[in-house]
Amino acid sequence: MSVLLIQLLQSRKKKDANVKAHTVKKDANALIDNPAFDSQTKETLTTRQASFGSKCDVPESKLKDVEKSGIVDTLLSWEDFKQSKDLKKTDGTKTQRIRGIVKLEDANDAGGRNSEKCTFILTEGDSAKALAMVGLSVVGRDHYGVFPLRGKLLNVREASSKQIMDNEEIQNIKKILGLQQNKEYTNVKSLRYGHLMIMADQDHDGSHIKGLLINFIHSFWPSLLKVPSFMVEFPTPVIRASHSNGTILSFYSIPEYEAWRERLGNSAASWKIKYYKGLGTSTPKEGREYFRDLDKHKKDFIWEDDFDGNAIEMAYLIVVYFG
Repeated sequence: MSVLLIQLLQSRKKKDANVKAHTVKKDANALIDNPAFDSQTKETLTTRQASFGSKCDVPESKLKDVEKSGIVDTLLSWEDFKQSKDLKKTDGTKTQRIRGIVKLEDANDAGGRNSEKCTFILTEGDSAKALAMVGLSVVGRDHYGVFPLRGKLLNVREASSKQIMDNEEIQNIKKILGLQQNKEYTNVKSLRYGHLMIMADQDHDGSHIKGLLINFIHSFWPSLLKVPSFMVEFPTPVIRASHSNGTILSFYSIPEYEAWRERLGNSAASWKIKYYKGLGTSTPKEGREYFRDLDKHKKDFIWEDDFDGNAIEMAYLIVVYFG
């Protein structure tokens, strides 16, 4: 019966729902003919399954009755509580100095009285971090910190609590921002940074990284996405067109560039075109230009209503089931 309940739990929650048999046993009873135990306390049954004297064949209709009984909701609530308790062990806190996080370039004012003004720039790899560091020579180190991701972030909706706890990048992000598990945030006063900026390539992989980060925040702290300007994107050009007269045009998507080129017709040949394969393609000079015009290169994620949350969950389901 424990196995059947676990199967129900997995179908209701997710395929790797981390519910163990010993958790279910306290809510499930079974009658065994002539049971044998390993001691007088009768805590562990030693009778082999073949000698039970009966077989548990539960019809589909009965399984539906079991699911409606409330036992599944009770067990899932217990598992959610246990997972939250485990993940609390990796909580961050608002402190001015944190140590032991390799490659973190912390903002001078992070965790201090001006922490709400601070922006944590999370980059796609070391080359993007190098570009961000060039930008900090323009905007300064007081209100800006930088940390590089090593590839794609863990998809927390598909991960067990142990996988999340063992993931170094998840732990680092929680510590750097000062995030506390499942806390309801109405503002950023208790965080080390007031803004989280994603700096990733403008390609498919970059979009995937942005999505996984949004998925991470929405899974545990959906209220943070409602805080104005907490989550910010740092878009950079995918194409730049320069003319001999000194005019430089930046395009942030291929369709935008193609529409411009179609309008120009044959005169487009007089423009020099530069394609950017990723953030590492940008020169230090261009990096400084981006940060001098920071308002142009900042795009806030704006939460309008609960339909936004539904859209995030739907996007996650599409990724899981259709790749």
